[in-house]
Amino acid sequence: MSFSVALAAGCIGAAAIAVTAFALRRPRRPSHRVIAALGWLWVCGVAGLTFGTRSGGGQAVNLALLDTSNPADVHDFILNMIMFVPGGALLAGLRTPLWAAGLCGFLGSLTIETTQYLARTGRTADINDLLSNTLGCLAGFACAALIRLIANAARRPVPSPR
Repeated sequence: MSFSVALAAGCIGAAAIAVTAFALRRPRRPSHRVIAALGWLWVCGVAGLTFGTRSGGGQAVNLALLDTSNPADVHDFILNMIMFVPGGALLAGLRTPLWAAGLCGFLGSLTIETTQYLARTGRTADINDLLSNTLGCLAGFACAALIRLIANAARRPVPSPR
């Protein structure tokens, strides 16, 4: 699967989910309908980036923790975190508990790494990807929760001085 195919599937699927959700008025909250459509787009983007890009040609499994002396490993770790930030933000939009967002990030990453290993596409199933993706999901959740907290505080009326 190429990235462009995954992106096309994501856009078409997101549009279909949005139209269907708004037509059926399910879920009841309009924000959840938008999150469902954006979630589909994000999942397709992650699948396209994961399986639609060239592999590094590494070993089948990497169980060694992050080698911070290797700039390529650190760069890969940061990019994997960034890739999962939107997922955490979307989960925060659904008001998912923090522990559930972390679990979703971990299980989503575990699914990707297991698929990479079983499909034998030349991509490495990496323990560091599990860690970075989970942390990225938690970071996205924390950022969205902080933004919501600030927005709610800004909406509260300021008491007048006596």
